[in-house]
Amino acid sequence: MAPPDAYTPRLINQLQGYTSIVAGHVEAAPGVAYMELARPHRHNSFHEELWDEFPRALQQLDAHQDTRVIVVAAQGKNFCAGIDVGYLQRNFAAMTSSSAPATAATSPAVASTATAGESAAAAAAATSGRAEPCPGAQRAAMRRNILYLQDAYSELERCRAPVIAAVQGRCIGGGVDLITACDIRICSQDASFCVKEVDLAIAADLGTLQRLPHVVGHGVAIDLALTARTVDAAEARHIGLVSTVVPFTADVAASTGNDSPGRVAVVAAALQLARVIASKPQLAVQGTKRVLLHARDQPRVADGLDYVATWNSAQLITHDLTTRILLGGTVNVIPRQLRRQACSPTRQSSMGSCSTWETRSGSSTTPDSPTR
Repeated sequence: MAPPDAYTPRLINQLQGYTSIVAGHVEAAPGVAYMELARPHRHNSFHEELWDEFPRALQQLDAHQDTRVIVVAAQGKNFCAGIDVGYLQRNFAAMTSSSAPATAATSPAVASTATAGESAAAAAAATSGRAEPCPGAQRAAMRRNILYLQDAYSELERCRAPVIAAVQGRCIGGGVDLITACDIRICSQDASFCVKEVDLAIAADLGTLQRLPHVVGHGVAIDLALTARTVDAAEARHIGLVSTVVPFTADVAASTGNDSPGRVAVVAAALQLARVIASKPQLAVQGTKRVLLHARDQPRVADGLDYVATWNSAQLITHDLTTRILLGGTVNVIPRQLRRQACSPTRQSSMGSCSTWETRSGSSTTPDSPTR
């Protein structure tokens, strides 16, 4: 079980059996549930266990009769560095090679996704008499996996109780996906934010591109998403990404040994805000959250999530991706045959670019998809 550290609030009803999350109810704040990411040595990046545990812990907290509001925080100096690169490498290996073991993804849902994709690829290869995996089956497996990861963060919106994100230090990539699914975001003065995916040759596909425009407006959202520039706490407050910036004093920094003064300050502020919300009529608070989300989701965020999952499952595997994410001896996890199929000169000259092929009507097709 993941242990609380010296700066974790004193909890009761602590959830058991979690290796990457500490969660329970704050003893000094009735009605306030608390969850913190507990992988500080990896900057709280999401790997197999954390993808599995995060939505389960939220469901348990939200179902508890004492929960009126939930605070999501993180151990260490940084809130969340997004998706663990090792997890990405293992998952791409599992989904793009018929010979990759299903154990590359250890969470049940991801393992079943990889297994299903590999089985489909093997069946298609056997049917066609070829040894290489079926690109269509690989893309289908990738799409299922993207939807699985999206669902983990969407659990924040499905919670009846409002969720407050308390951010310190760096919040990058998947960390922004996470906080934009929360109802309220506050940060410490040392916080910074970055929609990093475009630098990694990916269109952000876990919620940022659907939710961020509703938070900061379309113009600012596309600026942040296309430039991947880092936004400090002051600018985050100015554009509306966070509602409050929490300062910390030299005394706080000294008391933590400069380990995580931002965390101490922002968690204290988040708990104070949570106490205020928890004191309000519970059904009115829950109803307000639901009605606001319903009003925002016209058109629905869920439709946008489904669209980007389909988009990335069709064109995520590119040479740019292999050089920017899968370095360090893992470039070849994408089968050579698939790369040749995707980016052969014949394909490029007849279909367009090596990453995407657009029909005249504007819909996207893949080179392995039949045209009509």
